[in-house]
This record gives sequence, C-alpha cells and structure tokens, in this order.
Amino acid sequence: MALTLRKQETNNIITLSLMNGKLVKKPEVKYNKDGSIDKRHSNRVSGISSTVYPFNVEEVKLIIDVFDKRIKEAANDNQRQIACRNKMLFLIAVNIGLRASDLVQLRWSYFYKDDMTFKESYALQPKKQKKTGKFVHIFFNKTVKKAIGNYVSDYPIENLDNYLFKSRKGNNPITEKGLWKIIVDVAEDAGIEKNVGSHSLRKTWARSIYDEAKDKSEA
Repeated sequence: MALTLRKQETNNIITLSLMNGKLVKKPEVKYNKDGSIDKRHSNRVSGISSTVYPFNVEEVKLIIDVFDKRIKEAANDNQRQIACRNKMLFLIAVNIGLRASDLVQLRWSYFYKDDMTFKESYALQPKKQKKTGKFVHIFFNKTVKKAIGNYVSDYPIENLDNYLFKSRKGNNPITEKGLWKIIVDVAEDAGIEKNVGSHSLRKTWARSIYDEAKDKSEA
C-alpha cells in the first residue's frame, strides 16, 4: 500500500521527507526568487553538493576590485576600516592557507616583533592539532607584508596582542560564520556564481601551490 506523506511547506522550506521508509526532517533548503537554490546557505543539504571551490586568478582580481570599490565609496571611517580589514583578511588568507578556525585567531604578534619589524614566519599550532601537539610554520610573502603594511599605515596597531580581524563589538575576533559571510558576500558582488565559502580561501592557496610547483606529485 502506498504511503501518503503529509508535508509542511513554506515558500522556502519543506520540513519532512521520506528516507529509507521513514519520515524524517529534511535539511533546510533556501531558494532565490527565481527558484534556483541559494548557494549562500551554509547547511549541508541531502542530494545537493556542498563542495566549495577555489578562486582562480581572474576571480581574485575581481574580488580585490570589489574591496577597493567599497573602500573608496565608504560612507564613513568605520565602514572604510571594515572594508580595509576585509581586504587584508582576503589577501592574507589566500597567501598562507590556514583553516578558518585558525585564520580568525591571528594576532599582530604573529607578524611583528616587539620592535615592530616584520617577522619572516611564525610557528603556529592549528586548532585541529591541539591533541597531537604539532606546529606548522606559516611564511609571509611580499603580498602578505604589503597587505598588512597598507592597513597599518592607515590604522596603527594599538597592541600586538590584539586580533587582526577584530569584530565590531569588543576586542573579540570575527567568528568563523562572520568570515564565511564576508567571503560569500564579496564573491556575490564580484559576480562569482559558483559555490564558495571560507574554505575557498584555503583551497585557493593550495591550488596556487600546485599550479606553481615543478613537481606536481610532491605538491
């Protein structure tokens, strides 16, 4: 006998579905006005790929252009500082390859010595390596140094122990969700339609390492 399903629907959500003969709650799916799936939604959805993609060279340039436009058109200094911070975040992220959980925790002391000279690298223990006790060395190339230098020239460092990517409230860093929103939002404004997120930053770095490596197997 056929099983009749009763489902609750809204404009955006179907809450129940049949899986393996059982009535279960279906993961939330959000839609755009044209009926296409909203790729900005961060939840994993059954039957829909959750893969995020790296940015290619042209897309990186488009994103930088968006940040530059936001900096130029900022209505006040607070908005301008946030736009400058986000541009610095993007440039650092695609050049050092940290996970979002480690990226948001970066402090000025990781980059600067006490005499305010720039370090060449920093030994960092990733959040996922706390149990193993392993450290990784992150190296600062010219792009990272320039991105930080440009920001600091306009917004001097008050304390080396402060976070690079401080939230709008208090002295806490932005959250991983906040980072995700920044990247998805700027990608949308840049006209990038593929599925992206905060992990796209790490994938962009990895892709550049692979493309530039002479020995692909080693990369």
